[in-house]
Amino acid sequence: MLTGITHFNASAVPYVMIVAGIGMFVGNILGGKLADKLAPENALLISLVAVATSLLLDYFFADNQLMTIVGTFLTGAASFALIAPIQILMIRIASDAEILGASATQAAFNIGNAIGAFAGGLPIAAGFGYSSPILIGILMVLIGIALTLGLIQMRQRSLKAKVITAKC
Repeated sequence: MLTGITHFNASAVPYVMIVAGIGMFVGNILGGKLADKLAPENALLISLVAVATSLLLDYFFADNQLMTIVGTFLTGAASFALIAPIQILMIRIASDAEILGASATQAAFNIGNAIGAFAGGLPIAAGFGYSSPILIGILMVLIGIALTLGLIQMRQRSLKAKVITAKC
């Protein structure tokens, strides 16, 4: 995409990837701070919406070099802001098996990377162009948002049930 749509010279691609890495670094810090201030599922939801938004910007501005650099930073930051809230959620859910929960998170990230790479390659193979994998990414993030909203609803029902049980 960087060379074929945005028309970066191939020698510039590593520098754009450095921008992505800086975004990931910043996002990891911001995600941790967000997870400290909010319930982890709320921090996760905010991060997922940020990923979807940054991917939309990436898709619509794929032909603009400056916006692509900005979008690369933002997508890296938003994507890595997910890590801390997910880790906290998994550790809490795993209660007596925190280490297993934390390691399962890493395995899930790797599985997600593999699925994303495969699914993102399908529209390219079908001839839809180099920016089409972004749409697959947006779809995957929307699924994550739906699952997170489901988790939030489950937690709210669980809290209500505990309050009702405590009153009895």
